[in-house]
Amino acid sequence: MRLLSNSVFLLVLIIITGYLLGKIKVKTFSFDSSAVIFVAIVFGYFGYMLPKDFQTLGLVLFIYSIGIQAGPGFISSFRANGIALSIGAAVIVFCGFVASIFCSWFFGFNDSICAGLFTGALTSTPGLAVAVEMVKNGETAAAYGLTYTFGVIGVIIFLKVLSKIMNVNVINEEHKIEDELEKTHLPMTFRHIEVTNPNLFGKRIDELFLDKIVPVTITRLLRAGEKEPILVDKTTILKKGDHLRVVGLEENLKKIMLYIGEKIEGEIEFNSVLKKRRISVTKREILGKTLGFLNLRETFNVQVSRITRNGFDIPAQATTRINIGDIFHVVGQEKSLNNIQKYLGNNISELYTVNVISIFLGIFIGFLIGQIPLPIPGIGTLKLGTTGGVLVAGLVLSALKKTGTIIWFVPSATNSLIRDIGLYLFLSVVGTTAGATIVTTIKEFGLPLLISGIIVTIFPLIISSFVCIKILKIPFLRMLGVITGGMTSTPGLAATTSISNTPYASTAYATVYPVALIGMIFFTKLIVYIIPH
Repeated sequence: MRLLSNSVFLLVLIIITGYLLGKIKVKTFSFDSSAVIFVAIVFGYFGYMLPKDFQTLGLVLFIYSIGIQAGPGFISSFRANGIALSIGAAVIVFCGFVASIFCSWFFGFNDSICAGLFTGALTSTPGLAVAVEMVKNGETAAAYGLTYTFGVIGVIIFLKVLSKIMNVNVINEEHKIEDELEKTHLPMTFRHIEVTNPNLFGKRIDELFLDKIVPVTITRLLRAGEKEPILVDKTTILKKGDHLRVVGLEENLKKIMLYIGEKIEGEIEFNSVLKKRRISVTKREILGKTLGFLNLRETFNVQVSRITRNGFDIPAQATTRINIGDIFHVVGQEKSLNNIQKYLGNNISELYTVNVISIFLGIFIGFLIGQIPLPIPGIGTLKLGTTGGVLVAGLVLSALKKTGTIIWFVPSATNSLIRDIGLYLFLSVVGTTAGATIVTTIKEFGLPLLISGIIVTIFPLIISSFVCIKILKIPFLRMLGVITGGMTSTPGLAATTSISNTPYASTAYATVYPVALIGMIFFTKLIVYIIPH
């Protein structure tokens, strides 16, 4: 067919066919988006190829979307459980190294074949680059080409099979991590406290120095004998018997109660003047500014009691930096609430718009980062390459949120679209490339190399899964990110989205990727040094 010689038509055909194939389920098993690579292999076997530029474009779009998604929670994730995740990834690389050495000894492979086996089975392009530079012959790339095919497919199949063997209840696993996050993002609550501490009588709110004691917010005050509550600002003077509504974490409310007075029951109801409203932050010029900088109380005569971010309530402190999509819980008069609503935006459609140039600029920066030489003691000078550079750019820029007038924020719906487009582009080209060479490389290097590739791919996956689950106690969904990150497997990471569409695997992947990258380069060099030519 003439149409098949058109690269764009071929690409679209592969994606559509793979998408439809991925929707087929046998009981509860399906390949989902990963089916694209299998369709592409068939086309590649019959000689239909796609340009490498499609692969590069797809790769950078997919990896950049992962960085953007994982960036805001990357640092906190690494602090919380990054050591355990990194150990899990290091186990994969080390076990792959051991398995490669064993196979080379058993089958008599030389250093170039062993290096290609190691980097291909663990799908590490940076590792291949190091090996080719050191051994300077074509055997390494050929061995890489053969073992890479199963390295890609094997991870996908392993993840699918593992979830079935372990009989994983994905919903329960999601709830397990959510419960863990709730412990580190404790829910906000409130308490009514009567002012009984004589040392506070006649003091202004700003003279209490609450921010120095505990992060709580006093939102309402009801004077003794009065029926109408008032808003609290820094100039409000406390009197004996005042009833305060204080918002904060439960443990902080217990502490502040010892300082202010006694807990009281009942409610300090809003009157006809004071209202409460949930307002979403959608104005991009506010992004990254602190709550104290906005000075909402003095400017609009309102009180922000708390902020809801990503489903969790956080204290409304002066140092809290504002994110797009934050929900402010605001108390004030109707007119004041209308004014602050205009100031903050509260335009939901804004959460789904994006500045396209910021995405391309971020990817451009990633390319530049990938070319920076990094001297590593004991390893030499290495570069992050396109994948590593774009990932770092996504992580850093999404954490920065904005630089001057450039906003790096990408709405989740837009980011998902970028991720899926990049994924399909990447899988299509990788599949046709693998399909074109798989038969030739099998004939040239024989069954031993194919068997070795399977061993070097599967052995680390089995061992690391056991270590992650039984020893490191890593939740299943995070373990998926550890496995795919340790294998530096982009298609494998893509397969995790068909198991769970939560960001937990992506965040773990981004956390362990640098460990896997450096580990692969180090052990590739070691293989060339210790295996005979």
